[in-house]
Amino acid sequence: MNESRKILLLGVDGLIPELVERFCAEGVLPNIQRLRDEGGSTRLLPYISTWGDTNFVTLLTGQAPGTSWVGQRHPPHGTRHLLELMRDAGKRAALVHFPESLTPADERDLCLAPFWSDKGPAPMELAPACLHTTRLDSWQVEEPDEALGWPPTGTLAHHQKHNRYAIERAGESFVAHIPAHRVAPVTVILHPEGERLRVEVAGTEMRLGVGEWSEWLALEDDHALEGKPAAVRFKLLAFDPATGDIDLLQSQVTAPAGGSGRPGLTRRLIARHGSFVSKWAVSADPSSRYFETSFEEGRYQLEWLVDSALTLLNDEGFSLFATVFRLNDETHHTSLAQCDPESRFYDCEHHERYLDVIRRSYRLLDEAVGRALAGCDDDTTFVLASDHGDVPNSHLCDIHRRLAEFNLCILDDAGRPDPGRSPAFLKDERGGLEIFVNRNLVPEREIEAVKTRILKALTTWYVDTAGGERNVVALAVKRDDAAPLGYWGEAMGDVLFAYAQGFVWGSNVRGDTVAPVTSPGANHGPQVPTARTAFASNQGIAFFHGAGVRHGDRLGMDALPRMDSVGATFARLLRLPMDSLDGQVLEGFVDE
Repeated sequence: MNESRKILLLGVDGLIPELVERFCAEGVLPNIQRLRDEGGSTRLLPYISTWGDTNFVTLLTGQAPGTSWVGQRHPPHGTRHLLELMRDAGKRAALVHFPESLTPADERDLCLAPFWSDKGPAPMELAPACLHTTRLDSWQVEEPDEALGWPPTGTLAHHQKHNRYAIERAGESFVAHIPAHRVAPVTVILHPEGERLRVEVAGTEMRLGVGEWSEWLALEDDHALEGKPAAVRFKLLAFDPATGDIDLLQSQVTAPAGGSGRPGLTRRLIARHGSFVSKWAVSADPSSRYFETSFEEGRYQLEWLVDSALTLLNDEGFSLFATVFRLNDETHHTSLAQCDPESRFYDCEHHERYLDVIRRSYRLLDEAVGRALAGCDDDTTFVLASDHGDVPNSHLCDIHRRLAEFNLCILDDAGRPDPGRSPAFLKDERGGLEIFVNRNLVPEREIEAVKTRILKALTTWYVDTAGGERNVVALAVKRDDAAPLGYWGEAMGDVLFAYAQGFVWGSNVRGDTVAPVTSPGANHGPQVPTARTAFASNQGIAFFHGAGVRHGDRLGMDALPRMDSVGATFARLLRLPMDSLDGQVLEGFVDE
């Protein structure tokens, strides 16, 4: 076996196997088709809960949630997972734009721009991506009357952005302000010059016509945000010289080097490949004005990730690069419900419009796959993998109100849970499908009885629908019975459950315990991993190609491998010990 073996993992948030197959059949994904023809491919069964943190952690550690899943923003340590095995073998790993629930194991590794799921902006973000406009009143975002996601007060499922800022007239010119998080805003002056605008910021200037992007403009010296070297770029979306109406997109401004653990290396990547952005300004939602810019910024981010991967693997001595790209999942959340005939929001007239938004994100991904394959050397195994798919929403479920109906949860006047006074509670960081008995409140002798009451609340939860009565919860087990689902250990809850297909965490202004959703959307996290329609499913997918991989093997769909099988296969390819890993090697793929 080659001791110089390297792995490039291009993780994709929410790639749907059925849509990969559909678009391959259309002939619009030639590079992914090449992966199918020349390498190994399989669908993957996610773990509960079916979201990125749980499943990308298990995928890359090679261990089940019971071993390696501590919680969001709580990386595992000392479990002898894949990254720790790499450290012991003197191999370096780079996690770039990867969930912060897993971090590298060695100071020589690289952890760059991890996802940020805590409150407030990420430490590396100096200013958010946003839109500046002279017509702020026309940009009002309609607030939904329901919140979907976990925690159930969140609006992640809607992918709305509240990032519009006013451009003000100043004589013959206009003024905008880059909204820095922790220091004074940076002034941007806009001078009309015929059909174009001259843009001045931080001592530099450039001219833009409608539809044009600027180069990256340095924000340095006395204009540096927080004293950190940074850069910004703009796109002129609209400009009417007669009326003075302007719409201007401003990129996210970041300074990721200081938090990467390898600031010198990070600065070299930025010098070579440009500034890094983790977020785009406009949602990939066809009902949003200028939504096409999400694909432009998404393309920039994805090319940056691929090019940086090749630099780290080919030139910097790393053995593993892992990242996660999120645009595909966003297009599912905004467009899948209007495409899937089993959705109550299916729109026959506009079906193709919404499907093309999703297709566009897959084609963008396919181009990046081709870019990666062209840059991989003969020692590199390229892996494209997703953590889950998506299926359309049908009902929101307020788990706290359901527990309150069984005297298991105390709610305040606003309907929010009070964990300190409740016999049972859920933890935000554990993904919303584990219920804990409050041992500060419940006597030891009553704990088992409370677990049973929790199971009763879940397993007797039904709702009447147009198609008849439906169970809200697909499965529920006590902690002692959860091992077959990959759960055990001190971190897990006393009861593990998953909602039935179409049901999603949420709350609404009426205070319903369960109710039909009022706006189209798709979800994955709360639903049973086997949820599927004829159009889409919650399953993940993985492709292996290149060094050490057999040609043309595809695993069947009857007994899907779990996420941790990918990490175990990485260990085999890197010639690492596997006795501490829970996943089973995908033997059909490994050519050694």
